[in-house]
Amino acid sequence: MDMKRIGKNMAALRKTNGYTQETLAEKLGVTPQAVSKWETGLALPEASLLMELSVLLRVTIDGILQPKKNSIQDFMNHNLAAPPAKLLSGFPSVSHNGPPQECRMQYSFPAMISSALTYIEAREQGRTEVTYPEINDRYNELMHVTGTGYGFLWSDNSILMDELWRINEFGDMVSRAMRYYGRNYLWLNEKNTTHEEMQRIIVWSIDHGHPVVTEWMGGLPEFSIVTGYEDTGNTLIGYTYCEECATKIDEYGMYINPARWNDENVRFNVLIIGDKTTLSYSDKDSIRFALEVLDKTKAEGLYLFDRTVGGTEAGVAGDAALRKWLEACETDEKTVDFFKDINELGWYSNLNAILTQKILLSYFKKLDERSSAKVHDAIIYIGLDIERITNENQKVKTMVKDNLNNIAENAAACRAHIENLIKYRQALRGWLRKIIIALGESAA
Repeated sequence: MDMKRIGKNMAALRKTNGYTQETLAEKLGVTPQAVSKWETGLALPEASLLMELSVLLRVTIDGILQPKKNSIQDFMNHNLAAPPAKLLSGFPSVSHNGPPQECRMQYSFPAMISSALTYIEAREQGRTEVTYPEINDRYNELMHVTGTGYGFLWSDNSILMDELWRINEFGDMVSRAMRYYGRNYLWLNEKNTTHEEMQRIIVWSIDHGHPVVTEWMGGLPEFSIVTGYEDTGNTLIGYTYCEECATKIDEYGMYINPARWNDENVRFNVLIIGDKTTLSYSDKDSIRFALEVLDKTKAEGLYLFDRTVGGTEAGVAGDAALRKWLEACETDEKTVDFFKDINELGWYSNLNAILTQKILLSYFKKLDERSSAKVHDAIIYIGLDIERITNENQKVKTMVKDNLNNIAENAAACRAHIENLIKYRQALRGWLRKIIIALGESAA
C-alpha cells in the first residue's frame, strides 16, 4: 500500500470538495494534525472514520485507498473514437407532468437519477425495454436514500415550498445514492472539471450507452437528463422538467438545446454513472441520514432566489419550515386562503407533507420484506401515521372548499393540521431509531 500516494489523493479530494484541513478535521471529530498525517502518508484514518470520510469526499472507500492517477483523464481517454452525434434508443419519456401509469416523480433530482440508473441496469441485464413502474419504484427509493422525502422548505423571499430536491447538498446525495446501489461515478462541476472536459466526458458516457444527469446544462435550471448529442456535444438532447426553458422540443418531448460551453457564468452539475462496484451504504446508514434531514434547519442546496444579487441565503428547512408555515397563517382569512385547493398551502401541504410520505412508505414496505419482525412493527406504525395525516389533510382541504363561510373554524383546523405534521415528524424520529436498533440486532 503506497501511503504517500493515498495521502496525496486525500489532499486532492479534500481541496476538490472545498475543505481545509481544519474544517475536515472538525467534521470528522479529529485534530488538524491527524488530517495532516494522513495527507503526508504518515498514517491512515481508522477504519471507523473511513466511511464518514468517503461521504465527505464523495467517493467510495476504494476511491480513497486505491486512487487512480487521474479518474477524469481515464474517462476522457476512452473518448477518442466517439461519433459526432448519437442518441440512445429506448429511453422512456420523463417530465415534470409525469409519464404514463401514474408515476408521480415530482422532484427532478431523484427522478433523473432513477431514470438513468434503471435504463443502465436494463441494458446490463440485456433488456431493451424500461417500464415506468420500475422507474417509479427506484424514484420512491431515492426519495428515501437522498433524504428528499424527509424535508420541508420555506423561503421568506418567495414562499418557495416545492423544491425539496434542494433540501441537501447535491454532491452528498449523489455519493449516498451511488454507494447504496454500488456504482462507480463522477460528480463534475466547476471545482473539479473544465467545460471542455465535461463536454468530452458527456460524449464518452453517451457513446458507451450511459445517459447523463445534469443541472443547468444548456440553460435548463432543473435537473435534466442527456440521452444524446449532436455536433460532438455542442448540442444536447434529452428530457427536462423545465420544458419552457428548452430551445426546441421535438415530437417525442425531448429538448434540443445548445450546451453553452462558452458561458463561464453557468454553473453545471453533472453525474456520470459508471460500472458496478461494491455496495458501501446500507439501509441502516440511510435511515441515520433520514434522522439528520429531519433535524435540519437550513436547506443546503437552496440558493436560487436571486442569482443576480448573489442568492447565497439558504431556505429554511425541517420543523423550522413548518413553523414558518404557521407564522404565515397570521390571520384566519389568510390561513383559509392558503389552504384553498389551488392556492399556496393547499397545494404544497399535499406535495410536501402527503405525497412525499406516501413515497417513503413504499421504501419502508420493501425494507419490511427483507427485515425482522421488530422492523415490521415500526413500519406498521409509520404507515398508520401516514394514513392519519393523509386523511386529515384531505378533510381540512374539503372543509375549506365546501364551507368557506366558517372562516374561524376552518382556520383553526388548518393550523392544527400543521401542528400535527410537526408532531408526526417527532413520532417518525422515534420509529426510525427503533428500526436502526432492530437492523443492528438482525445483523448481529
